[in-house]
Amino acid sequence: MHISEFKYFKGTVKEDGYIAIPELKRGRPSVGQFIKMANLDIVLTRPTAFLYVDGFLVSQADNGMREPTQVSKSAIIKSGTSYIAHEWVHTFKNKEHLKHVNMITSTCASGVQAVWEAKALLNSGMVEEVIIIGAERITDSTISLFKELRIPITCGDGFAYMRLCNGKGINDPVWKYTYQQNPFHFPKEVLDTLIPEYPVDYVKLHGTGTPSNTEGESGLASIGTPITYKQDIGHTQGVSALLETCMVLDDPEIAGKILVTANGLGGFYGSFLVVK
Repeated sequence: MHISEFKYFKGTVKEDGYIAIPELKRGRPSVGQFIKMANLDIVLTRPTAFLYVDGFLVSQADNGMREPTQVSKSAIIKSGTSYIAHEWVHTFKNKEHLKHVNMITSTCASGVQAVWEAKALLNSGMVEEVIIIGAERITDSTISLFKELRIPITCGDGFAYMRLCNGKGINDPVWKYTYQQNPFHFPKEVLDTLIPEYPVDYVKLHGTGTPSNTEGESGLASIGTPITYKQDIGHTQGVSALLETCMVLDDPEIAGKILVTANGLGGFYGSFLVVK
């Protein structure tokens, strides 16, 4: 697959428990804000699929719905994903070329699954290009969840857009689900299955910094120069793999074969190779 376009922005200011995009207002729904900030002029000219990637929890105010009053903020489920995807589609021009829309919510590995699905869609001949978008504004609900589960990570805002077509640039996307009784355990033997059979120059790790994730990714980290971003931009959940891939592509110091990996709560794993 070839990456014909990409765009991203990330958190830059450390707030209480997260790394924020300072332009995002916290008291208003985030979808319209992201659409305005991204300023994408998406004109469809050929059969196209759209994949919207998402994470785990969000305040319902993020998708324009009224905040529930009788539900714990740490238990609000992201039920508005289809609404958010619809808002993005509404901005596309020549929507008659849109042949497929899907929402992907496999937590932190959503971006990798989207690339895997994009390859399948392009190979099927149904479409000639795939657009992937993901956005995340951290809310009190997100921070409360990780604190409640005692997962010591710093959350972060983020946005990523990628446009893919047939060609060279991304090779061998892998996507898998493995049942894990403990959804927060990332077993080394499972993550090691993402190691390719040929040498790579860099490995973009999921890199949460948690003991389980660090131990699990030790095999991956040994096959190339490791790259981690979450210590600087925070953990962006569903959009993380896509956002961090854009950062790899944008870094003039990184070149060669880069293995991009991600793993999500509940046994979601994936990787793909970026040739730069």
